Formats: sequence, structure tokens, C-alpha cells
Amino acid sequence: MRRVPILATLLVFVMLTVLISLGIWQLQRREWKHALIAQLAAAPSQPLLEPRDFYEAMIRKKSVQYRRAELACSPGTVLPYDLRGGSSISGESGFLVLVSCRGDRKPPDIVVAAGWTIRPDAAAVPIRVDTVFRGTIIEFPYGKAPNRPQFMLIPDTAVAPLQRPLMPTPADLPDNHLSYAGQWFGLAAALAAIYGLWLRRRWQAPGLAAGGQQP
Repeated sequence: MRRVPILATLLVFVMLTVLISLGIWQLQRREWKHALIAQLAAAPSQPLLEPRDFYEAMIRKKSVQYRRAELACSPGTVLPYDLRGGSSISGESGFLVLVSCRGDRKPPDIVVAAGWTIRPDAAAVPIRVDTVFRGTIIEFPYGKAPNRPQFMLIPDTAVAPLQRPLMPTPADLPDNHLSYAGQWFGLAAALAAIYGLWLRRRWQAPGLAAGGQQP
């Protein structure tokens, strides 16, 4: 009589359950991501953001990601707030030159990408900003870093002598959930196959095929 090792089988069963559950979770995440991308793709066609929309986004009541906005920005001649890695409208890698539209030194709630440059020292070069920007809003450009702006506007235009930045799209969001699910399911299949081979060899071992005890 072929005897199945109880502890080893239970351990493999638990591991298979975890691996398969992770694969199913990734498939569910994939459906969520596709719905999110579709929602974000429709965001630019909505009306321009109003001040109340930003307020509701700040209190986490709504999202304004990829929504269109218009912002009057006239701080004068200023040093950039920051440089962020980004691409030009032609796809060349470089830096987004971010500016604050506030006239004081308080941390801004929103920064504007005044344009794109290839110069890594652009943060030390003053630029004159006196215009009205219209473009796409990105939420949490600095993640959860404290005392950083919650919004970044990527405009359709650039302040001279900077170049236009590449506009972000929902297609930029990573969508690797299907491949991750395949990896988890693949690991589950490999574990089941390895355990099956181990059982087969165990049963074929001398004395065990006849139901004997392993020394």
C-alpha cells in the first residue's frame, strides 16, 4: 500500500494555496489596473479643474490625476524649484524644470514644469515666468515625501529657452500583472511537479513500494 507523507503533503498544499492565491490576486489587480487606465484616459476630456477640485483632491475626496487645468503663473524671474528626470516632446531624456508660482517662500501645493532641458545645472539658472499655463495634472509627483507639492502641472507650452516636455498618458502606467500571475502559477505548477516526482521516487524505493517502513 502506498502511503502519503501527511506533514509533507500538508506543507505542499499550503504552499500551493498561497502561490495560486497570489496568481489570482494578480489577475484581479490586472482588471483593476485596466479599469483605472480607462478612467484616467477619459480624464483629459473632462472640464478644466476648479479650485474646489484641488481642495477635494487634497482631502482625498477625489482624484484629479490626468485632469486638465489652467494656472496663472507670474512669480517673475526665479530659480527653479527643482529638477526632475523627464523627456522632451521628441522623446529625448533630460530634466523637467519645475517652478513654483507662489510669490513667497512657502512650500507650494503645486509646481509647474516650465519646460524641459538637457542641462543638469539648470536648477542654478534663473528663468522668467509670467504666463498662463494649461496642461495635465499629475498627483503626488514626490510620492509621500513631506513638505513637497501634491500636484504637478505638465503644460502644453514651455517658457523660453526651455523646450516642451513630453505629455504623460495613462499608457505610461506599468501593467505587468499578467506576467506576475503567470510567474505565481508557474511556481505552483513546478512545486506540484517536483512533489509528484518526489512521491513517485519514494514509492519506488526498495521496501516502500510494498508498504514497508523507511528505515
